Amino acid sequence: MKKVFVSGGSGYIAMYCIKILLEKGYYVVTSVREESQIDFVKKSLIKHNVAFENLNFTILDLLKDEGWNDALKGCEYVLHVASPVIPGDVDEDSLVKPAVEGMTRCLNAAIKNGAKKFVQTSSYAAIYGNDKSEHGDDDWTDLSNKNLLPYEISKTKSEKKMWEMVERSDITACAINPVLVLGPSLTGVLSMSNRLTIKKLFNLPFVPDMAISVVGVMDVADAHVRAMESTKSNGKRFLLSEKTIKLVELTKILKKAGFKKVPTRVIPNFIFKFIALFIPSLRSIAKRLGTFEKLHTKNANDILEWFPKNAEIEIINSAKQLFDVGILKN
Repeated sequence: MKKVFVSGGSGYIAMYCIKILLEKGYYVVTSVREESQIDFVKKSLIKHNVAFENLNFTILDLLKDEGWNDALKGCEYVLHVASPVIPGDVDEDSLVKPAVEGMTRCLNAAIKNGAKKFVQTSSYAAIYGNDKSEHGDDDWTDLSNKNLLPYEISKTKSEKKMWEMVERSDITACAINPVLVLGPSLTGVLSMSNRLTIKKLFNLPFVPDMAISVVGVMDVADAHVRAMESTKSNGKRFLLSEKTIKLVELTKILKKAGFKKVPTRVIPNFIFKFIALFIPSLRSIAKRLGTFEKLHTKNANDILEWFPKNAEIEIINSAKQLFDVGILKN
């Protein structure tokens, strides 16, 4: 039985990766930050009828050396999914340091233990931070851009560090770069980006004239496992996106699904830009007004034979889960 290590086992994407791996017959070792999360993960898997006899847990910290080498012993594959996500205006070090150091610890342990393949969960944030209007697998965020958010910097630096380390070793690797990931969480706790995006939609009286690119969480986890299993993915980056959709179209999907409070009227750009002068959290949106990004997912389509199909239903399911846990009210 082949052994896979998955970091950040209680996380949004990692849980789906673990589910797929167990169902495919792999033995999985996964890390959590504290012991209380072990029962949390087990109960979530039981709820979704996933047997976990072939799942083992280990306590690891992205910022501490202890335990990494032992945790990865005998693992043929490594999915490094764990990464800190702190939204908004935070100190750069609070994101960059754990992202880069955590990846470094995980990859060093993978190399030391002779793992065959390292798959890093990177992000579209490591791709789009440049002046281009179209983006594909080989594009990179420009770290000299002074307007980058700490999250964008952390994802870019972490992935760049991974490729530098891989070049100096015998391990093979690839990076998964998803856009905004939507869909219900197996644990009932949605990702921070998921919660923030949907809450903003419900709290705004109007919809800004902008588009976002989305992909379903099940499709993202599926791409991780496909990339892990394929030798053709070695040395590649995989931009993952199902569709780019105008926010007003997204809110209409939610309205049609029965969510009454979601806005469907588009606010004129000049008014939104004026409001954003006084509300810092809206400024990043103001920069994207009137844009419609064009993305190319050639590597995922051609190499992984990955053709996503869940984004629209995942948008609805994400909103439903937020209502179920009381974060939103209809």
